[in-house]
Amino acid sequence: MVLRAFLIALICCSCSAQAGERPCVRDAAKQEYAGPLFDAMAQIESGMTSSLLAGMDASRVVRMALFARKHRKRDGESDVLALKRRFPERFVIGVPKQFDVRDDLPDRFVGAAVAAIDKGPYKFVGEILLAHADKSHGEQTADGERYISADGKNVAQLLAAMEKRHIPVMAHWEVYDWSRDWPNFDALYARFPGLTFIWPHAGFASAEQVNTVLSTHPNVVITLSKKESNQRSLSSDEKAELLGGAVVDSCGNLLPEWRDLFDNYHDRFMFATDAHKDSRWRKYAQIVKQWRLILGQLPDPLARELAWGNAERIYGVRQ
Repeated sequence: MVLRAFLIALICCSCSAQAGERPCVRDAAKQEYAGPLFDAMAQIESGMTSSLLAGMDASRVVRMALFARKHRKRDGESDVLALKRRFPERFVIGVPKQFDVRDDLPDRFVGAAVAAIDKGPYKFVGEILLAHADKSHGEQTADGERYISADGKNVAQLLAAMEKRHIPVMAHWEVYDWSRDWPNFDALYARFPGLTFIWPHAGFASAEQVNTVLSTHPNVVITLSKKESNQRSLSSDEKAELLGGAVVDSCGNLLPEWRDLFDNYHDRFMFATDAHKDSRWRKYAQIVKQWRLILGQLPDPLARELAWGNAERIYGVRQ
């Protein structure tokens, strides 16, 4: 029986090897990063405050860059402002995220955003969906994407105002149509060299694409939200296939090409979760633990930069 079991296991291993599968190899000495964390990107709708605070406490996240999702039925702006009043040192808050915007930013949004920054307590502009493919779990649009022109008149007006005020802007675009969009964003980043652009999730880009952006434009920084796993949530399989993969392999080991990027651009990456819907807030502690394992594969000085130091600098706060 023992010999038979051994032979079966040997055959299974051989079949897996022939299929191109490799068993996970984990470093037994690998330790989780145990230091402070600054979640550089999160968002809420109304009613999510309890989940947010529970997640932060359970995960030992000491600070968060937070903004509201402005839906008609679940507008989270009042919740974000209330959290800032209750925990002024714990939260850096941004101008709320707008939905149902197409082609160019509305006049009303530009005026409201500038007024909100000038009045406070907002310290950055929350995620602007410049190029955002439909997701399988979200709204489906006729065009298959939300798209705001990078050379829109009101986009330029907002960015000029934020550049003058030294306020970071989260400009979201995904790389499912790189040949169409990269020339536009290349020009946009160059047009406002004094503005810090925060690129959420690195646009789900490959390491090669990220290197192209960072090597060309020193005013672009990246949140690592959702780069802990492959993104296949797009409603279009064709678009999903054009995205880059995770920063880790299937065993959770940091890929060498991403390790090189972290080394070469140590001041340009920020740990983040982009927790935003109830489903992701429920997994918050799990996501943070995964990032602690990833950060634990880096030397301590580099891990600290990605974990909290870069976010403190970008958002202009100190622990």
